[in-house]
Amino acid sequence: MPLIKVLRNGQVTLPKEYRDVLGVKEGDVLEAEIEDSTLVLKPKVLVDKNEAWAKLSHVMDKVGKRHQNISEEEVEKDVLEALKTARSQKHAH
Repeated sequence: MPLIKVLRNGQVTLPKEYRDVLGVKEGDVLEAEIEDSTLVLKPKVLVDKNEAWAKLSHVMDKVGKRHQNISEEEVEKDVLEALKTARSQKHAH
């Protein structure tokens, strides 16, 4: 297990092999939290609010046209699936 030195202002450098495994690149955002005295870093994707609303609106229009009698639960499932896909595509870039 590599040792990581804390630099000025609390900065640390993640080892390349960790960055590669997580797909983390310069400028990416990580969520930091403490779990049982352990620092846990999780890659996160920031989504532009206007872009997210535009995609959501597009999905809702698409769903509405295909399924006039679809339940609210099914709409929510489709929307969450579309958001998950959009986030994974954005993280891949």
